[in-house]
Amino acid sequence: MGGRAVVPRPVRAGGAGRLAAPPAGGTAAGAQAAAEGRPPGSGDLAPVVGPSRTSRRCGTHGGEVNGMKVLFAASGWPTHYMAMVPLAWALRAAGHEVRVAAQPAMHATILRSGMPAVPVGPDVDYVAVRKRTLPHERSDGAGHRDPAELRDAAERDEGGLFGAWNEATSAALDDTVAFARAWRPDLVVGDTMAPAALVAAHVLGVPGVRHLWGPDILGTPEGAKILDILPGYREQYERHGVSAPGDPAHRTVSPCPPSLQQPGLPERLSLRWVPYNGPGTTPGWLGVPPPRPRVCVTWGTSTTDVLGHEDRTVPDVLEALAGLDVEVVVTVTAAERERLGRPAPGVRVLESMPLHLLMPGCDLLVHQGGFMTALTAAHHGVPQLLVPQLPNQVSDAQVLEGAGVARRLPAEEAGVGSLRAAVEEVLGGRAYRVAAARLRTEILAQPSPADVAADLAELARTGP
Repeated sequence: MGGRAVVPRPVRAGGAGRLAAPPAGGTAAGAQAAAEGRPPGSGDLAPVVGPSRTSRRCGTHGGEVNGMKVLFAASGWPTHYMAMVPLAWALRAAGHEVRVAAQPAMHATILRSGMPAVPVGPDVDYVAVRKRTLPHERSDGAGHRDPAELRDAAERDEGGLFGAWNEATSAALDDTVAFARAWRPDLVVGDTMAPAALVAAHVLGVPGVRHLWGPDILGTPEGAKILDILPGYREQYERHGVSAPGDPAHRTVSPCPPSLQQPGLPERLSLRWVPYNGPGTTPGWLGVPPPRPRVCVTWGTSTTDVLGHEDRTVPDVLEALAGLDVEVVVTVTAAERERLGRPAPGVRVLESMPLHLLMPGCDLLVHQGGFMTALTAAHHGVPQLLVPQLPNQVSDAQVLEGAGVARRLPAEEAGVGSLRAAVEEVLGGRAYRVAAARLRTEILAQPSPADVAADLAELARTGP
């Protein structure tokens, strides 16, 4: 929590708009059953879901050293988990056991990535929390990266913005710690909105790793100061009998290119961004070079969910593109497709197509400014046009525009005419292509997930 952990990037999560009751039998008392992979008894957590366990004994907790156990903790935002998937794959491919603890609504996303899921906590509707806190985000400066502004906003916490997110993100804390006590991982990794990961690591005395997904104040000298004043943050550790002064993460993994990231502590590990947006099937036509420039349009599920029908940007973008000599590909969810109506002739509309499958061969990506969407385009050297809607998207768009890889068009200025002019500017501007190619080179030069997995294995061997 704090920095990006306070103001999350929204993606659809299940739930009813409030902290729901735990699923039947979902108590910490069943953690041992889940850890052993056996059917739960009365009051137990559900068993581990997913690929079967390997038969081995973990390295640092005793027995033969054939590998280690790694527990990932994911928040209720699917894209936060997807950012961690390449590292989870690398650890699994190196021979380590991996489990992913998350609320039940996340399990389909986890299983589609090939990882086993562990149910922890109740389902929390993160989109509903975001809708409730959005007015305060916009007024309190919570989307800013300036440490002084963020620290001041956290201290005031007007409207309960930071407290609301603390409540939502800590809902799985007790179950996650209980599972960790039973399964005894050698390493715990969590996204910035899964604080239970670092708490569990300190309870067990094993290394805890924070996994970022974009520019973030966490993992910087100012980040620890902000954690000190976040409502309820330090109390989570005290509740489980441990103290974690300063920055509780033993390492911070950052897939954000260093040129776009805030300066960090020595404990920060750079990680090459490997795009993963879920499984999908590649249409045959994607392998054929387009005769005209290909423009891809995507908008992020959560932007639509949070803003609802007040956001008319995508239809305006398509109208702007209709008058240009370009090939247009739109990727949307089934619900979003209904809002588009009948597309113009020649516009391809794809439902739930993973963005990383579309980017090769694209000349421009038009989107809402989500940083993981931007990194996927950057990985392929694709210039971008950003129309940010939410506070964090505005700050992300400023970073990307400053790097020269994107043109930022404020939402209030995004009419059909200005959108068409911006598209023409980016497609016709060599500087955008040069900057995008330079950022792609920087991304590919970062340590691979396999390299970082090896570093983390050494950290687990030597201890925090």
